[in-house]
Amino acid sequence: MIKLIVFYIILAGVLYMLHFTALAEWMHSNLKFIWAFFFFQSYLSQLLHQMGSNNNRENFVQFHMASQAIRFITSLIFIGVFAYFKTPDMYLFIGNFFVLYLSSINFEIISLIRNLRRF
Repeated sequence: MIKLIVFYIILAGVLYMLHFTALAEWMHSNLKFIWAFFFFQSYLSQLLHQMGSNNNRENFVQFHMASQAIRFITSLIFIGVFAYFKTPDMYLFIGNFFVLYLSSINFEIISLIRNLRRF
């Protein structure tokens, strides 16, 4: 859990520093909301993975699939809400969303592989 928090603090620092570079024009104004959404989503996913590995290791796959389904559905709802409220620069918003999505998933895959080696 501490690795998750450290990862998102580092990610927030990198995003903050990018606002002072020439890449700032490629960053959507709602990037803070996207970052907070992924932090919450990863925290929820981490809790489900811990429940799956602590209670009964035979149910780990079901908990993992549930966390992935929740991640997918909440991501669609999140993008849908911002699209419904007519967020300006929607293509930039979606691009930023998927860049952060891929970095978040990459971190989870790496941490899952490390945890699965302990089984």
